[in-house]
Amino acid sequence: MRTSFSTLAVMVASLLVKEAFAAPALRRDYYLDTDSVIVTEEIWVNQLPDGSYSTGLPTAVVTSTIDGNPVLVTEPVPSPTNPPPAPIFDAPAIAEVAVPDSTTSTSPIPEPTLPSVPDAVFIEQKPSSTSVEPTPEPTLPSVPDAVFIEQKPPSTPVEPTTYPTPTTSVTPTVVPTTLESVAIPTPSVPAAPVAPIVPPISSSGKRGLAYNAANLLSAFTSASNVTWAYNWGSSTVAIPSNLEYVPMLWGLRQSETSNWHESADKALAAGSTHLLAFNEPDLGAQANLGYAEAAAGYLTYMQPYASKAKLVSPAVTNGGGEMGLTWLSNFLRACSSCTIDKVALHWYNGGDAAAFKEYMAKAYTAGGNRPLWITEFEASGSDEEQAAFLTEVMAWMDKTDYIERYAYFMVSDGNLVDGTTLSKLGSAYASS
Repeated sequence: MRTSFSTLAVMVASLLVKEAFAAPALRRDYYLDTDSVIVTEEIWVNQLPDGSYSTGLPTAVVTSTIDGNPVLVTEPVPSPTNPPPAPIFDAPAIAEVAVPDSTTSTSPIPEPTLPSVPDAVFIEQKPSSTSVEPTPEPTLPSVPDAVFIEQKPPSTPVEPTTYPTPTTSVTPTVVPTTLESVAIPTPSVPAAPVAPIVPPISSSGKRGLAYNAANLLSAFTSASNVTWAYNWGSSTVAIPSNLEYVPMLWGLRQSETSNWHESADKALAAGSTHLLAFNEPDLGAQANLGYAEAAAGYLTYMQPYASKAKLVSPAVTNGGGEMGLTWLSNFLRACSSCTIDKVALHWYNGGDAAAFKEYMAKAYTAGGNRPLWITEFEASGSDEEQAAFLTEVMAWMDKTDYIERYAYFMVSDGNLVDGTTLSKLGSAYASS
């Protein structure tokens, strides 16, 4: 039996040719919109005691997005005045197939050759309807006008020598903590705090000075309320004789530990009665220590002086999360065999006196009811606003038994002093 499929073959070929011709006639226009993302990072640079600098890891603080101009994507269409020649297809021959008695088979139908389709081209142009207005620059958060960066004390003191001059001085660059105080789970605070484990300190013995330049301390020689000072280091040039110098082991780097024992022994021999541990170990830009590492370092470098001086804990920030009082609680658990006589902390959170008092009550509980040393704190605002804050919180601290010592940030030109004399704020701190 012979069977002809010419009609079917031509129909299939015709459909394929139509599909090939229809492909270039289909066009799709669309726009691609590319945005620019700007990430602003903060990098802390610390000045080391040898005068070199160390740069911390960048931390993203602001992310902004800028809309880009749209890009038109289209497939080109052949010009109507010069159309491409129509492809010529040979008419397929009629296939005659021999069919056996039991089955019928057909020969393969040849596939027509399809015209090639040009690749899509990206053309950048603006939308045809209206012109695109320039995208306004995003408004980035304002940067504070001033950042307090402590500087190393001058090599030559200007005041009379009344304190033995150690051979070395470790004075790291310190930037005040500006993190907001975040509430963390703490035990409920009683209305009246439990009495401290040491007798109350008189108000005249609580106030101290945080400094870098020792020559500026002479402005406070007549201030009977100011009795002690520290400089974030383990040694100092001469300071006024009415001030007790308190050495600090700032961190656990080799530059800070190598002369610690020698400096601490000299300070104790000259009349120092307290030793301060690490500066803001919960902050990456400062001592940057885990609580377990800090506990091990405390046992190595601080514990040997337990019978010679009163030992003060690392000074934590008032940051939230794993920082601040959370870090302090973890450290106290990790250092349960350590001798820790006092708890140090810092506070930067505007000028809210009520918030300051509430935070100190929480810190007293978190510190195991140990006396508090507030070795850095500062209000914001004008000198008058800061003076009003100081007047209120100092009166409260002076009569609060568990606040043993405090030092406002800091003795520097333009803050507590103007040149070598007391500023308005410094006068309020010295005499209130």
